[in-house]
Amino acid sequence: MLDKIFSKEICNTGRQIEIDVLRTWLLIDLILCHCFIYCSSDERLLTGIPYAYDSVIGGPLCAPCFMLCMGIGMVYTKHNTARDFAKRGLLLAPVAFLLNICRFTIPGLIGYAITGEKETYLPTVFYETFENDILMFASLSFLTMALFKHFNLKPWIIVIIGLVMSGITTLIGGIDLGSPVANIIVGHFIGTEDAAELVCSYFTLFNWFAITAIGYLYGTYYQRVKDKKLFHLVIGVPALILAITYFAIRIPARVGVFGEGQICYYHASTVDMLGSAISAIARLAICYFISLILPDALKEFMKKTSSNVTASYCIQWVLVIVISTLFLYIIRGTSELSDFMIIILGICICVVSIVGARCYKAFLLSRRKTNEKE
Repeated sequence: MLDKIFSKEICNTGRQIEIDVLRTWLLIDLILCHCFIYCSSDERLLTGIPYAYDSVIGGPLCAPCFMLCMGIGMVYTKHNTARDFAKRGLLLAPVAFLLNICRFTIPGLIGYAITGEKETYLPTVFYETFENDILMFASLSFLTMALFKHFNLKPWIIVIIGLVMSGITTLIGGIDLGSPVANIIVGHFIGTEDAAELVCSYFTLFNWFAITAIGYLYGTYYQRVKDKKLFHLVIGVPALILAITYFAIRIPARVGVFGEGQICYYHASTVDMLGSAISAIARLAICYFISLILPDALKEFMKKTSSNVTASYCIQWVLVIVISTLFLYIIRGTSELSDFMIIILGICICVVSIVGARCYKAFLLSRRKTNEKE
């Protein structure tokens, strides 16, 4: 069986359309998830469609899939030296910080200046300015992988290290160091929260790196796959069965990442890390089979969207926050919308984000050509 799936040599190279399909699908889900979070009350997020997008689709089925893709991408990229990874990590950090300023700091200060509502806009603005979302996690992940590449660690060793990291933060996460600055700094690595139970750390390196490491191991084997259909049947179908079992047990019990509040998700346990990784592998297999029936025009669209996903991610965040916390709240006195209107809003933001990202890339290419001529 293994001889039918794997080659002794690397044979599955180049761009993988199933990953492009997955990343495009994830972008749409992510935007809808953020719209539901910011345009729904806390009570609505506990049931129905808002709960599905916040805790299920926006939980194990979203960010962890991006992390798995990131790990696979680390294998497939041509820029795969320790130096390349370190450079990528250092470049992502200021982008993550700039995004925080554009989506949280500036809108928060504008909202306060217009309304004078201190309690609405200012209490969390300091934490949000320095929070570690998935871009900062990606920065730290690349820097960590640069270290591992420097020491030539095997992929399976990196996975073990990632699981140990997850186990450590499962045991000691959610601590309060008594200082906002200390909570923010340490919160990039393990889960921290203050006395008011505000989450000071989101995608922490120790909590989530295991999924990127699993993606890296997955990618090393995926490069040698000669029969992708058989591979995804053998790997993807059992992963799908395990994922369904994981959801069927954890969702009704409302435990782990499916519980109430943000802490249960961002400070997820090792059990949920494994469940999320398995779910991501299953979703990638589904995307492979979807890619077999997609028309070429749609495949090309997804390739371009996937290649611009970081820019689209940044644009959608700014739009979601500005529309919900500034326009809707200031004009209507509330950011809440019906489920139907939230979906419409999400679709509009998705279109603007994708088009905006393409325009930004075209601008960069035009500027580069102009500089080369000069």
